[in-house]
Order: sequence, then C-alpha cells, then structure tokens
Amino acid sequence: MLKLGFKEDVDRILKTIREVCDKDALCINLFSATIPSWVKQIARQYMKKGFRIVDLAQDLKNKTAKSVAHLAIECPYQNRMSALADILICYGGNAKTIVFTQTKLDANSLILSDKIKQDIEVMHGDIAQNQREVTMKRFKEGKFQVLVATDVASRGLDIRDVDLVVQIEPPKDTETYIHRSGRTARAGKTGTCITFYTKKTYELIQKIEDQAGIKLKRIGVPQPEDVIKASSKGILKNLEDVNEDVLPLFEDIAKVLIEQHNGDKEKALQIALAYCSGHYKQKLTSKSLLNGHEGQTTMRMSSQRGRFGPNNCYSVLKKYWDPRSCDNIRNMKAFKDGSGVVFDIKSENFEGFMDNYARLRETGDRIDFDVEKCAELPDLEDEFGYGGSQNWRDNDNRGGGGY
Repeated sequence: MLKLGFKEDVDRILKTIREVCDKDALCINLFSATIPSWVKQIARQYMKKGFRIVDLAQDLKNKTAKSVAHLAIECPYQNRMSALADILICYGGNAKTIVFTQTKLDANSLILSDKIKQDIEVMHGDIAQNQREVTMKRFKEGKFQVLVATDVASRGLDIRDVDLVVQIEPPKDTETYIHRSGRTARAGKTGTCITFYTKKTYELIQKIEDQAGIKLKRIGVPQPEDVIKASSKGILKNLEDVNEDVLPLFEDIAKVLIEQHNGDKEKALQIALAYCSGHYKQKLTSKSLLNGHEGQTTMRMSSQRGRFGPNNCYSVLKKYWDPRSCDNIRNMKAFKDGSGVVFDIKSENFEGFMDNYARLRETGDRIDFDVEKCAELPDLEDEFGYGGSQNWRDNDNRGGGGY
C-alpha cells in the first residue's frame, strides 16, 4: 500500500501514534507479502535500530500459492485482443476474472474492444478513489464478471471466487507476478493464472520461473471449436431459466424445423443451439497453437526410433512432400525430449498435407515417422534458445529461408 500512493496516509498514522505513545514502549511490526529492497528501506525508516526481518518464504522453492495453475501463451500484440476474448470464454466461464495490464492506456483499450462480450469494468490510478471503491464493491458482489486493472488491484485486496487471472504481458519484476497471481486460489481454493508473452518478453517469463521457483506451462490459444463448446455450457445454464408456460408457443416452429431436416430431431436441436450460441455464421478457421495467427494449423511430427529434431523433419518434408509445402512451413520447434517437432502450415493446405501422408502409409514403404494435427502443445525446448527455431521461417521474419 505504501508503494501504491498511500505513503502520506501511513506517515500521518505513524506520526500520530508516536505523539500519543511512549516512545520506549512503542513496538512497530510491519508485514509484507514480499520483501524487495524498497520494503527493507521502509523498515529502516519506521522501525527501531536492530530490527529483525522474518522471511517465512525464504526456504520455499515455490514462492507462489501452490493451488495456482501457471500457464503462458506466446501471442504477438496484434493477436492479443482476439486471444484474450477466447481465453475469457474457455478459462473464465461464468466466474470472476481479473485482467492485469501494464498501463492505464492498455486497460482503457480493453474495455472498448468489441471482441470481449462479457460485462467488464476498469480500475486504475486515474479513476477517483470513491469510484474505485464502487467498482470493487460491484465486482465482489458479482455485478460484472471481468475487472481490468493496473497494479492498483494486485496488492492488498481480498476478493473471493476469482478463478482466473490474465496478464496481458509479463511484469518486469517477480514480486508483481506473485502478487497478481495471488488474486486467485485464495482461502484454499484453486485458480489459474495465464500470462501472454512475445519473443521480446520471453526473458521475463524465464526470470519469473527462476526467481519464483515455478514452471509456467506453455499452452496454445483456444481453437474456434473450443470457444464454441465453452459457450454452449453457458447456454445450458440459461435454458434452466426458461419458463415452461412459453413452450407451447414454439411447438409449431419446432415441428417445422424437424420436418425441414427429415425428422432428424438431434440435428434440428443442434441447429437451434448453434443459433442460440451466436456462432451459427462463424466459419471454423484454425489458429496456430504457437502464436495465435489465424489461418495456420499446428502439426506435430515425431518418431519412436530415437531423436527427431528440426533437421530430421526438414529432410523428411523435402523427401516426401512437394517443395512448395516446405516453403509454407512456419515456427518449427522441437519437443523437449527430442522425439519430435511441431510446426505450422497454412490451414488451406492441411487436407492435402495429410492426404499425402496417408498415401505414404498405404504404399507400405518404411515410414518411421508419425504426423498428425497438434491438439495440445507438448513440452518444448527453450523456444528462442536453439538453432532449429531460429533458422526456420516464422511469421515475424518472412525473409528467412529454412536451413
């Protein structure tokens, strides 16, 4: 609270205490969730000489709450808003969510986005204290679902039932990450903290992992089918509120709908639910699990015969696929255990790519590798620390050219 602009108030309180209390008998104890250098400086200012620091977390390997699932998504800035909208649906559901931004400008831009459909309000330093208190009260009472905030909401606030914390980019210091992630999984409950990062901010992720003693699991952005399935859960809950008195009014149209589909009641119901979800006109377009780019499908190629890295994959592609297929490969990254790689291809080429693989299997040739669409990212090598990923073409470096 001292760091967030309340120092004058604390000074006034302590000054009053010193004026009315016996200085020799006065005992001051200060508590902080973390103990960075500025906290020690405050202790020197207010406490007696020879004061002691008791760090209850110094011997803990994991400095965060054990019941928090720490996840990370590589996502360029231009894809961030779309990815956030999908994350809020798939991971947030109907629970409370706090989205942290680095700046007030970022916070304001989020609430103006037409991609985010949930009820959303913002809280940062430019908003008057009384309005912040009103916003926080409404959030605690569940009047809206998503709170977008700068670090004014990262410390000293106890908000129950926050299931999801999203950080638009990794903070520059680990203490801030610990405080932000600590807004969820309170009072023994579980929670999820998701952090977006880019190639430029990946070092901050590594720093947080090293200093906080945690491992952020790399995940891909939700696919369109994941978003629709998550949305359907909300439909089921809303259907519970339908008053049976109105059902006869829909009897005629229900019969017409079933007749239009040759008596297939299940298909008629699916069409009705798709319309209710709002996704009935949406064409399913795959997104890269590696960076969220639309129109990209992430593939995995692996082998059970030993190590299979980027060089092996490139040789296989060059030998068995059309050269143009190789030219369209992007973002190749190796499994951490060395048994395979993941990479992106254009979604429009997916069927042809898999048809060619099926023909290879049918010929009976000794094909010692497996290819499939990647549904979930495996543990990958340090994304930006080995040659395979750097030398392969990617979406941020169109000028590259393989090996």
